[in-house]
Amino acid sequence: MTEIQRKHWSESDQEAIRHQLDRILNSGPFHQSQRRQRFLEYLVNETLAGRSDRLKGYNIALEVFDRPETFDPILDPIVRIEGARLREKLHEYYWTDGRNDPIHIDLPKGSYTPQIEFQQLASPQPDRPNATTADGRLGLSQDPAAAQPRSGKTPVGFLAVSTIAVLLALLAGFAAWTWWAPSAPLSEKASVAVLPFKNIGNDPKWDRFADGITEDIIADLSHSKDLIVIARNSTEVYKGKPIDIRQIGRDLNVKYVLEGSIQSMGERIRVNAQLIEAASGSHIWSERYDRPVDDLFAVQNDVTQRIAATLSGYEGAVAEAERRLLRRKPPTSLTAFDTYLLAMEAKHKVTKEGLIEAEGLFRKALELDPQLARAYVGLVDVYFYLIDLGLAPSVEEARSKQMEAAEKAVQLDPNDGKTHLALGITYANHGKLEQAAAEIARAETLAPSDADVLLIIAWTIPALGESERAVSLAEQALKLNPHYPDWYNQGLSYVFYFGEQYDKAVKYRLLVKEPLALDYAFLAMAYAYLDRTDDAEAAAANVKKLDPTWIAERYLSEGGGYAEKEAELFVNGARKAGLPDCVPADKLKDMPNLIRVKSCDQQRAKTTG
Repeated sequence: MTEIQRKHWSESDQEAIRHQLDRILNSGPFHQSQRRQRFLEYLVNETLAGRSDRLKGYNIALEVFDRPETFDPILDPIVRIEGARLREKLHEYYWTDGRNDPIHIDLPKGSYTPQIEFQQLASPQPDRPNATTADGRLGLSQDPAAAQPRSGKTPVGFLAVSTIAVLLALLAGFAAWTWWAPSAPLSEKASVAVLPFKNIGNDPKWDRFADGITEDIIADLSHSKDLIVIARNSTEVYKGKPIDIRQIGRDLNVKYVLEGSIQSMGERIRVNAQLIEAASGSHIWSERYDRPVDDLFAVQNDVTQRIAATLSGYEGAVAEAERRLLRRKPPTSLTAFDTYLLAMEAKHKVTKEGLIEAEGLFRKALELDPQLARAYVGLVDVYFYLIDLGLAPSVEEARSKQMEAAEKAVQLDPNDGKTHLALGITYANHGKLEQAAAEIARAETLAPSDADVLLIIAWTIPALGESERAVSLAEQALKLNPHYPDWYNQGLSYVFYFGEQYDKAVKYRLLVKEPLALDYAFLAMAYAYLDRTDDAEAAAANVKKLDPTWIAERYLSEGGGYAEKEAELFVNGARKAGLPDCVPADKLKDMPNLIRVKSCDQQRAKTTG
């Protein structure tokens, strides 16, 4: 499916949207709450009437929730709280009754303007696209002889390094595990209880802010596919009471407890959070956030996103604590999910031995649980690494396995952003740009606050001519995950190189711990653009030493082809750095599928003419 967003609707469009609205309002998540029905109906009607600019918290409070004109959002957070609940119920609807609905209505985080999308099937693309994308953006501008799958550009071995997709905190009295995919029993997943954040101080108006922080963290963590998050009503009973973490762990049957506090300090607000292992009472992680109070909505959104991003994901505090426990388990007692986590750890060594070990462990996990979609995503990662690093015994066989694993992952878990991202980048590597764009967009919709997903998308789209947006996504990923894992460095350097921020490209490439020929190539080209000639020559020498056959134009071709600007930026960088830029004319006969770069054709014409 692809999603078409429209800013202006015809009468037939509006009729279809209102029909969709009626369907939602009469569904299970909505029909028992007149307040929720009224809220959604108001937002959609105002948007269709062209008055979305009026959808502010104050107006909504007066029009929907009958608050007086003296309404103060600091003292009364009803709009924000009900907005979060409405967002969750829309997600719940579209993962159940509305899964195949033709119109998707969502409430983006940080906004009260609904996002309305018309779903349509993506039209098939030929293997070798050389055209514009659906939004008019130039896709590939090189003149290829035939299709060539992308392999060298994006090590999508990073696709499964973190684990966030959509999971909902559902009905009162139930924990979020109602929505877990059947691929792993509850006991295998890390479970977290978020206790009500304390208001340290005497001002009761901050009680509501503390409640909002608690609720938003639960909602954000509930998006993780690898966490069980206890519903708020089950943790609310501990508010204002003496806390015994071990007893709470036993009462709620959770491995980890998150507790925190807020403290008003004049014009600033301080938020403290700490993660505790329930069984032992030992501290796993803690952090403090100091923010100005001029925009409380922004403060709450920023802090909750940062806490969720730090705790969840493959490199998150919970995952690391889980791996420490796994290393103490005997091999015979490992479950499918345990084996998957160990496979991820092996894959992230990014060595030949580690990748071979990871492939075996992912296969073992699938033997134990054939429905474990994340293991298929992990296999996609492994094959990308093997191809990208030149370690695959047969590139064609690896590509075939990669596509098979990506398709299987989406089939098993169509609601996971990581599975769609795996398939999207696999499509891109096979030159199927429209399908790739649709899958990548779906991944971003499913995981809008997943720093890893955002960075991988940023890593992918410069080839499609979207280098400026790639930089923006990379910066957003850094904001969400400032203590990022090592694998980010290659992606950040790549994105900033094509964004023509060469100093940053050098900065992050120098942080790569075990650089390969490609790392030195990007380093040499960035140095060359910075006119650091000696450094460029030294890096180029390492490229020639590690891979004497490396040629910039061939790298782009093996990556599936690049938009003209990015292709020329890359090839010209190689020229400036003294690296081989273009495939020699006498070698073209051996590369019938080469996707040619325009300046290289011009250069060959001069030499042969």
